[in-house]
Amino acid sequence: MSLPYPGDACIDDPACPTWHLGPPAQWMNDPNGIIHHEGWWHAYYQHNPGGDIWGDMHWGHARSRDLIHWEHLPIALRPQLADGELHCYSGCCVLNSEGEPRILYTSVPQDGSRIFKQVLATPDDKDCLSWTQHASKPVLDLDTHDGPNFTGVWRDPYVFHADGRTFMILGAAFGDEAVLPLYENLDGQLRDWTYREILLRKPLSETKFFECPSIIQVDGHWVIFYAPYRQMEWYLGTLDLENYRFQIKESGLLGESKNCYASQPKTGPDGRPLVFNWIRSFPKNKGWNGRFGVIRRLWIGEDSRLCSAPIEELSLLQKKKISYPATKLTPDSHSLTMPGESSSHGEINLTLSDDAMLQIDLCGVTIVIDHTGVQFDDSAPSPLPSSSTIHFRWLLDRSLLELFINDRATYTRVVDYPTANTVAVKANQGTIQLADAHAWSLRASPSKPWSPPT
Repeated sequence: MSLPYPGDACIDDPACPTWHLGPPAQWMNDPNGIIHHEGWWHAYYQHNPGGDIWGDMHWGHARSRDLIHWEHLPIALRPQLADGELHCYSGCCVLNSEGEPRILYTSVPQDGSRIFKQVLATPDDKDCLSWTQHASKPVLDLDTHDGPNFTGVWRDPYVFHADGRTFMILGAAFGDEAVLPLYENLDGQLRDWTYREILLRKPLSETKFFECPSIIQVDGHWVIFYAPYRQMEWYLGTLDLENYRFQIKESGLLGESKNCYASQPKTGPDGRPLVFNWIRSFPKNKGWNGRFGVIRRLWIGEDSRLCSAPIEELSLLQKKKISYPATKLTPDSHSLTMPGESSSHGEINLTLSDDAMLQIDLCGVTIVIDHTGVQFDDSAPSPLPSSSTIHFRWLLDRSLLELFINDRATYTRVVDYPTANTVAVKANQGTIQLADAHAWSLRASPSKPWSPPT
């Protein structure tokens, strides 16, 4: 059984983001077990309650009605030391056939063998404030599962439903390949799993591992997300449940930065496919580290590529709005002053001639856009669908900057705080018209602590 969060933790750092979800203090990494249940969004996450570096993996827990205002809840999972468990690694939360929440996660042993197991946890109350982990009775282990002899690093289970059936994927290694094995649960209770086949495989020379794999339907297409120790990647394709294969049709990056990682998608009660991301690489020794990125909605563009944009609920945080006048850009920088104090949301619409090259500078990041695509700082150029119009969006929350271009190319960056409060735009070449632009200051959305019922 889990216990309440230890102590009244408090973060006193002016660089700490004010409306992105994070724990009361200390370390956060992967989003785990995103689920909507009984009117609440529950967000679990990898968490070290004892320090602001990775280690001693627990599952933190928060909930929200609107995906913007969050309430911290007691720690959901903690290592079951009496059962030989060292860490509670990543996993998912899903409803069984009776509509009851269940967590599946990867259990890491204390003996150093790195022979991982998949464990089920059940809630002790209707609000999922406390959980019982059945670490001594794993639902999957390499000694008894009916699949190939995968290596011990076999982790991060994700459960999904297709054609009225219940499946699980997780990351594994088999020989010289990174693989996604597929399992099926036949009774809806999520305890007994039958190996089906390797759904997807890639040579290790191309993909080191399918870390934090997940799969979701977006506009009738199946999309797999995975973290291959670099930028988050996605595959769009078809799911063949007769032969248990995934056929890739399109692929790409969820973001151009390694700061955005370990994403987990979920379909909301309104049918919107959403994705939750971990933002990493904040400075150390601050008493906190890691945040969720802005939650994004997902859809498929006309060219069968994945698109994403911040959820509409972000408008709940908007305060003062300012508008910038239309103007023709020149090689000299044109400055737009951000509203608010280091927390703002801005949108700029521009029209470019065929030979134009646009440069945007903000918070120490340089973006260059021309007819071939977009380049963020020194990242590799990212192609964009051919268009004479550019929609540029920024989200700044103190030391966390997120950028979106035409809902296709995205970039996340941990920036030095305090930041300059201007956005500089200029035409390096060609003709560029700033058509219209607006920005809003954003209010803080501090997560409130949980109080035990009286």
